[in-house]
Amino acid sequence: MIDPRSRLLLFLLGLAVLILVVNLVRQRQLQERYALLWLLAGLVLTLAPLFSNVLDRIAYALGIEYPPALLLLLAIIGLMLIIFQLSLALSHNSDQLKVLSQELGLLRQQLDALAQAPDQDAVRRAEDATSPDAPKQEGHD
Repeated sequence: MIDPRSRLLLFLLGLAVLILVVNLVRQRQLQERYALLWLLAGLVLTLAPLFSNVLDRIAYALGIEYPPALLLLLAIIGLMLIIFQLSLALSHNSDQLKVLSQELGLLRQQLDALAQAPDQDAVRRAEDATSPDAPKQEGHD
């Protein structure tokens, strides 16, 4: 059984997490896809103290002799899910960054080639004008 002060602390902590996450999403500082697990964590923190008797029964049914250890286990599992979600996002962003970097390199190469093209045309025209096979232009001599 969790003592009333601990229950109040967990409840207030859960409310603080919920309010913080909602505000960060509203201010566009946290994307919704990342906020989902944090909202779930805040909800669990808020509801856990209200249903501590149920959690105690579940803990004993699972063979956990110290019921607060169930809360710790649930917190660890929740944090591992958040880490897994962030790892997936990091992997996706890393792959996307590699593709974008390669595309940027190709675009820069094409831009450099286009920047050199007018100079090459001028050189070709000058070579054509000085070659012996070049057609003679009628001029005013």
